[in-house]
Amino acid sequence: MNDTERATRNMYQVILRNLTILVLALGAVGAGVGYLLAGTPGVWGALMAAGIAALFMIGTVVTMLVTADKPVHVASAAGVGGWVVKMLLLFGVLLLVRGRDFYSPGVFFVVLVLAIVGSFAIEAVAVLRARVPNVEPADGAPGDGARP
Repeated sequence: MNDTERATRNMYQVILRNLTILVLALGAVGAGVGYLLAGTPGVWGALMAAGIAALFMIGTVVTMLVTADKPVHVASAAGVGGWVVKMLLLFGVLLLVRGRDFYSPGVFFVVLVLAIVGSFAIEAVAVLRARVPNVEPADGAPGDGARP
């Protein structure tokens, strides 16, 4: 494993850890606040939003972590394929709960928006702090100290 792959894997691991913490916190705090605001439907709204956020965010990072050392076309295919599966699941869930009153759509929306904003912040900070090399000199390349 070269320096780029190692740094990329480390970055994805940091993102995965922080997103997991975010989803768990949003689920717990969202359920508590949701209960205070809307009763049991608020709890279900928060837990559904946290579950969907976990599926999307953590699923994407795990896919990227698994395909980090694969060729670009394999990683891209896995990312697009995973996205299609997640979108089908999301539409299925939204169709199943449409018009139901067991959850609070307002709490669901707020927790989902917080998850999206939090995810963006976590990913942006991790990418900006990552030490991923842009260029790796080839063995024996001019200027790397190797003699021809």
